[in-house]
Amino acid sequence: MIASVQLVQTIGLLVNGRIYPLRIDENEDSAPPYIIYQEVSSQPEITDDGITGHEWTRMQIDVYHPDKYKVRLLANKVVNTINDQIKPSIYDGQQQMYDASSELYRQSIDYEFWQTTPTE
Repeated sequence: MIASVQLVQTIGLLVNGRIYPLRIDENEDSAPPYIIYQEVSSQPEITDDGITGHEWTRMQIDVYHPDKYKVRLLANKVVNTINDQIKPSIYDGQQQMYDASSELYRQSIDYEFWQTTPTE
């Protein structure tokens, strides 16, 4: 399965479906809390026979919330949900910052997921 599809299906419920790839479009619901995710890089599995159609993909998952403590709690729920429901996955830590443009706190979570290489 494709990692981004798994993310939307599993952690989207934590923010009432307000989970978006790369950015929030004008017509999307931008009421916090919400999640924005992006694929940062990927490492294909290659054998002596060539590309296998599978890869590790590194994702950045950003949780936005107006409260600096609640953003961390929500981010921890995201981590726990991913750890319980998406396997294999590798949790690579998180970091909090303040996003001045949105006036929201952002908890940035790094993950690696095993996925079938997208072809459509």
